[in-house]
Amino acid sequence: MIYKSMFFTSIVISCLLFATLCQADIYLYIDKNGNEHFSENKVNKDYQLLLRSQRNTAPATFKNWKEKSYRNVRVPVNKKLQYQYHSIIVRAAEHNSIEPEFIHAVITAESAYRQNAVSNAGAQGLMQLMPQTAKRFGVDDAFDPHQNIVAGSFYLKTLLAEFETKELALAAYNAGEGTVRRYNNTIPPYFETQQYVEKVMNFYWYYKENMTRIHNTK
Repeated sequence: MIYKSMFFTSIVISCLLFATLCQADIYLYIDKNGNEHFSENKVNKDYQLLLRSQRNTAPATFKNWKEKSYRNVRVPVNKKLQYQYHSIIVRAAEHNSIEPEFIHAVITAESAYRQNAVSNAGAQGLMQLMPQTAKRFGVDDAFDPHQNIVAGSFYLKTLLAEFETKELALAAYNAGEGTVRRYNNTIPPYFETQQYVEKVMNFYWYYKENMTRIHNTK
């Protein structure tokens, strides 16, 4: 049975607090709207192990809905790719009333400016749009830099409008809108999501101070 109600959400939280009492695995799937679905079984490949029972010795695999690790992400030394997409980023930023530095920061963390990047979970392109998200924002080709950046920027705009801070918008971009809502508009207690928010904010402040380096790249 798939659990979507607050009743079963409370069960999961209880299991997290009293893991030794849990006799069943708990799997989590985050859909295209950021809503969380829990199950005691791996219903399909989209469900990731969130909490294992005493009988299951396999490690939990849920990091975020893109199945990405951000531990080794760095600002690219070569600024040519940043410059190559800068004009698209600036136009998208102006259109959505967000800062180009913020978009640059997200792209740095998500793909390091590799337009053909694909995550294990299928997130695609410069801003690593999940197929559901790409469809939601009318993207035909997620590997097209213009479509990807325009859609990803608009998505950031919608998240900023709902969650009001960059940190919460980033948490939702990484772990799903429903996850942030479920944790009462706070950054979820997932290590990868917390790390992601910290990384992107560091990149954001870096670009705030160093944007002229991109402007001057030839």
